[in-house]
Amino acid sequence: MSALTTMKNGLIFVRSMFLSGLFTIIPIAATLFFINFLYGIALRTLEPLRKLEPAFLQAIPGSQFVIATIFILVIGAILKVFIVHRIIHYVEGLVTRIPLVRIVYSSAKIMVDFFKIPDTAAVAFKRKVVLIPYPKKGQYHLAFLLESAEDTYEKIIPQALKHYEGERYVKVFMPNSPNPTSGYFFIMPADEIVQTNITFEEAIKTLVSCGLITPESLKNNPGPILTPLLDDYKI
Repeated sequence: MSALTTMKNGLIFVRSMFLSGLFTIIPIAATLFFINFLYGIALRTLEPLRKLEPAFLQAIPGSQFVIATIFILVIGAILKVFIVHRIIHYVEGLVTRIPLVRIVYSSAKIMVDFFKIPDTAAVAFKRKVVLIPYPKKGQYHLAFLLESAEDTYEKIIPQALKHYEGERYVKVFMPNSPNPTSGYFFIMPADEIVQTNITFEEAIKTLVSCGLITPESLKNNPGPILTPLLDDYKI
């Protein structure tokens, strides 16, 4: 074996080791960067809380996170143990009367309630995972079926634009990937929507991972759901 061949094989081996190490470090570095980014945002947000802490706590780095966690746990315990829903609703009523503030509060509350993992079948139904043709026919995107548009937006769609008389429309939210908290709101014909057995939690994981995580429900899926969408789920 010539010296040139030996050197070439050595360089290939070094390159292989370098790429192996690089591809191992990249996801770890990306995760650490993301955690550090969130930590910085949380640190700036909780800075006013740090000024209210006793002097001995201020000397401990990150103590405001412990205080905030304890505070959240106490609030959660109070909500679970004591009947304070009327007070919460009363405070919310006052907030929703303040111009501009009510827009921010209402929007944030709606988003939090929507993306909270459902704990009942009734709530899960309101966020049924479907496929919609996007950005064109033949290509599909995960979306959340909200409800029927029969009594709302369907009324303002001209009959000339409908494919046939009596065509039914539904409201759909199509989240973006990898940030599912943003997306697009569509009014779509019910006939164009493909039903799935994918759960809300599985859909969120799939979107955040840019499709790298495959929903478990698809592995045991016997085939497409062919029942009429509106008749079957009565949305």
